[in-house]
Amino acid sequence: MSQRGLFSLNLKTLMSVVVPALLIASLSVYALSLRPKIIEEARVLPGKPLAAYEQFYPIRADETGAIYLDRHLFEKAIDYFTANPSPREIADLIYLGNSNHVTLMLSESARSKYISLSNLPDYAAVAEADVQKDRLLQTYKDIVNGIGQTFAGTPIEIVLHDTRNPLNSIVAIQNPISGRRLGDPNTNFGIQLIKNYSQIERGTGQSFVSYGLTLKDGRQVKSTTIPLFNNTYGLIGFICLNIDISKMDGKDPAAIARFIEAFKAINENETIVEMIQKSKKRS
Repeated sequence: MSQRGLFSLNLKTLMSVVVPALLIASLSVYALSLRPKIIEEARVLPGKPLAAYEQFYPIRADETGAIYLDRHLFEKAIDYFTANPSPREIADLIYLGNSNHVTLMLSESARSKYISLSNLPDYAAVAEADVQKDRLLQTYKDIVNGIGQTFAGTPIEIVLHDTRNPLNSIVAIQNPISGRRLGDPNTNFGIQLIKNYSQIERGTGQSFVSYGLTLKDGRQVKSTTIPLFNNTYGLIGFICLNIDISKMDGKDPAAIARFIEAFKAINENETIVEMIQKSKKRS
C-alpha cells in the first residue's frame, strides 16, 4: 500500500473510532461524576412528558420543515390540563410557554387559564425543579464548551439542545460546521426523537451513534446523538456530535493535514505543568 493510502487509512481509523470514543467517554465521565448529586436533589414529578400527548403537543413543522408553536394546540393543552391537572405535564407546558412568551399570543380566556395553572399550589415545587434543571443544563454547557474548545479548528461540531424548548433549542455550540447558532431551533429529526423518548421509561433511552447525515450543501457528516435525562423531568437535552468527513477520503491531502494539525494543537500552560510535576510521588 502507498504512503498516501496508509495516511488516509490511519485518518479514517482516527475519525471512525478514536474521536467519537474519546468524546463519548469524556461525556460519560462527567455525567457519572455528577449523577449522585443530581439524584439527591431531584424531585420526581408525577405524570408524563408533554411530548407524549401527540394530540396537542404544540410543536409542529410546516411544509418547509421549519418548526413553530401552534397556538391552537397550546390552548387545547391548557384546557386539558386545567380539567386534568398533572404536575409534570403542566411543568413542561409552562416551561415551553414562558420560554417563548406565549401569553402574547393566547386568547384572553386561554391566558387566564394559563396563569391559573402557573399559580397552582404545587407549582412552587415545580419552579424549584426548573431552577435545578437550569443548573443541570449549565453543567452540560460547560462540558460541551470545554470539549468543543479542545477540538477547536477541527470539523468536529458539538451541540447541546434544550429538548423542553425546541423552538430555541441550541444552548451551547462549538466548531459549528452546520451554520447553526445559539438559540436556533431543533430539527424535524430532533422533534421526532423527543416524541419517541417521551414514550419510554424515565431515565432510559439509547444513543444514536455514528449515523450518516448529508448537509444542504452536500457535505457528508458522521453524527452521534446522546440523550440527557434527570429524575425530575426525564429527557431534558441532547448532546450531538457532528463530524464533517466530506474531505476525509484521501483526495485532499491539504485538508487532512489541516485537520491533523488542529487536532494536535495544545495550549501551553506553565501552571498545569508545575501542578503535574508537584503531584509526583517522592521516590
